[in-house]
Amino acid sequence: MGCDASKSTDVIENEEIESDTFDFTDTQIDTIRSTWPILACDMVDIGSKVFLKIFIDEPKLKYAFPSFSDMEENDLLRHPPFIDHVTRFMQIIDYLVENLDQQNSDFHQALLMLGAKHATFPGFQVSHFTVFNKALLEVWESAIGEEFIPEVQNCWTQLFAYIMRYIVQGYELYFSECQDEIIEEKT
Repeated sequence: MGCDASKSTDVIENEEIESDTFDFTDTQIDTIRSTWPILACDMVDIGSKVFLKIFIDEPKLKYAFPSFSDMEENDLLRHPPFIDHVTRFMQIIDYLVENLDQQNSDFHQALLMLGAKHATFPGFQVSHFTVFNKALLEVWESAIGEEFIPEVQNCWTQLFAYIMRYIVQGYELYFSECQDEIIEEKT
């Protein structure tokens, strides 16, 4: 994989993936899938709200995105790279929601790679995933409204924990490999 941000993050060995996964019950999957259409009806709007919330809660995170780090909110909402980013983010959530009952190594590999990619962003720290998680829950609660009852919140919280677990693991694997390369270079 490599420590250099320009190197590919296309491969994370399967033996590095923790074997245990979250098992979602049929009820949890149904709950997530029944509320997802409320969020998916305007993915750009919901995704934009998540990222704007992140940038409000942790302004330094905006600098991890050089193509729009110096833009104001109104300009961001019309900026194609920002819109592309939030669209890809929401498409990932859509894919996860649709495939919750078919978790496999490709599913986990995609999340690991996403975490490794974030490790290459300038100034991005693993603690920033907490800001991201908080923003997701707040935007979801606002968008879903009165249907965001404790059971719904718990199901989405579990899904976000699942996502974050693999993303953080991918992020940490990236830096672990960097450390291994440094040690190899010194010997």
